[in-house]
Amino acid sequence: MKRVTMPFMATILIFSLSCKEEKKSVETSNPEPVMEEQAKEMAVASFNQEKTNMLFTDYQNLRKALVATAPDDAKTAAEQMKMNLDTEEKEISALADEISNALDVEAQREVFSRLTEKVEPKFKETIESGEIYKQFCPMAFEGKGAYWISDASEIRNPYFGDKMLTCGKVTETIN
Repeated sequence: MKRVTMPFMATILIFSLSCKEEKKSVETSNPEPVMEEQAKEMAVASFNQEKTNMLFTDYQNLRKALVATAPDDAKTAAEQMKMNLDTEEKEISALADEISNALDVEAQREVFSRLTEKVEPKFKETIESGEIYKQFCPMAFEGKGAYWISDASEIRNPYFGDKMLTCGKVTETIN
């Protein structure tokens, strides 16, 4: 019994320390309290280009689908993003297409990290008012870590969903 308990306890300790997770009770069967809580922390941001406003909205819908571990919703959000992009946004369009064609949520999450790298400069260059948040999870992709951009300061991790919902930190406030 001790052999099973010690590795299990060590694993729990490592995860809790590496993400500095607060001990909060989050009920996964009813996402409404999480969404209400996040809505309170949302910043209203606008960009000086309407296309960037649409891209940011589509990106947030995709991020939220990944937080919910909803691959079908992520596919829909990625398809919507692709439809709203200009023809010169070939790299972002290709990544959105890759997400919509991914076979599982883990593949979608991997592409989402690359998508974040492409959209972040657009958001930074064109933000006109409000704030957005660059966030980081050190545990994503086997400890390599990954960033995402959020409209809320509250951490809602798109790389782990409800497994490690609050793992991460705000690394930059963009305004």
